[in-house]
Amino acid sequence: MKHLLKGIVITALVFYPFLVGYALSQGHLVWISVLLIVLGMLRLFSKGNTLLWPLTGFAILCGGFSLILQDQQWLKLYPVLMSVGSCVIFATTLLRPPSMIERFARLAEPDLPPEGVAWTRQVTKVWCGFFIINALIALYTVYAASMQIWVLYNGFISYVLMGILLLGEYLLRKRQQGLHQ
Repeated sequence: MKHLLKGIVITALVFYPFLVGYALSQGHLVWISVLLIVLGMLRLFSKGNTLLWPLTGFAILCGGFSLILQDQQWLKLYPVLMSVGSCVIFATTLLRPPSMIERFARLAEPDLPPEGVAWTRQVTKVWCGFFIINALIALYTVYAASMQIWVLYNGFISYVLMGILLLGEYLLRKRQQGLHQ
């Protein structure tokens, strides 16, 4: 049951921009605000990774401010804060190793060589840069773009860019490992 609930929360958060776009076009500000708060609370009480708590807090904060102030901008700011929070999380792992990308890499390669550790540290820095740029673009879509552009960027384009970065890192890491063998 715990995994099912976790899957529902993750799926709802991935599709969040589409849910917001639809709900706001139908005049359901309260409904989507409450949903964001509930998703945040479910994530908070699921006793997941404490590294993700800032993202959970941002969900509750954005949903709460949107509900209290009756302002849809707070719902649209959630992806911005997700990128900022992700940047903080990744940067924190640079200060307290292993780096985030090293953690991911070790899932597939538990015996990551020292060159791989150094590589993943640099890639974690690249991800931090990505999250900063992504947050700025997402912020632009909140205040200077239509709802359709906001949904397109935050619900599709940003995920495609993350996928490209993730795949690119994996392929380059494999190439890098081949050079050091």
